[in-house]
Amino acid sequence: MISIKRNLEVLPEVFQFMSDKELDNLEKTKYEVSYKAGEVIFKRGTKTAQLMFLTSGLAKSYIEGYGDKNLIIRLIKPFEIIGVLASYVGTHHQFSVMAIEDSNCQFYDLEIYKEIARKNSKVYDILTQSICIHSMQYYNKFISLTQKQVNGRIAETLLYLYNDIYKTNPIKLSITKFDIADMTGMSKDTATRVLKGFDNENIIKICNNTITIIDLEKLIQISNNG
Repeated sequence: MISIKRNLEVLPEVFQFMSDKELDNLEKTKYEVSYKAGEVIFKRGTKTAQLMFLTSGLAKSYIEGYGDKNLIIRLIKPFEIIGVLASYVGTHHQFSVMAIEDSNCQFYDLEIYKEIARKNSKVYDILTQSICIHSMQYYNKFISLTQKQVNGRIAETLLYLYNDIYKTNPIKLSITKFDIADMTGMSKDTATRVLKGFDNENIIKICNNTITIIDLEKLIQISNNG
């Protein structure tokens, strides 16, 4: 078996702080699954038994609401810690995760990971940091949905996609307008109308599934003003 320590460039940062014994114990529980775009990785209400990392692709975490309306909490990139957070407040996932792009995932035994975290302060620190980052994301999402108008929410989402997810301009989207609507708590028609308005004002340019940010300062201003 190849030691995972020799492949840290394609594994989560947290593995760097584990001993050889800890890595070996965790590696014995690993299995890998590939998902096509649109496949559900796990659903809200299922038991939290595994620690999960995307190793490639992109996924979304969301809460299923009423009338087939979802609220996307955040997008998930490779090597973010998934699955362990909910286990500290219950035994079941509080949200669902779906692949947006074709994705590969690695799963590890959650209890073994938690035992390592209890004994290894560096691993525990990264876990705590992840919990804090996610908590801040949820807090910011709550503020955005309750206090920003539709223009501010769309601007904030475009900046999130640019700065945190795709990190390119133009942005070649793998998410849909339905996803943008679900990220902003509005209907697809409203989200499309706001995007078209930004296009008409030369703040962005939309061509099929590509968005080019033309006036970044204006987009930031709209997001900040709400």
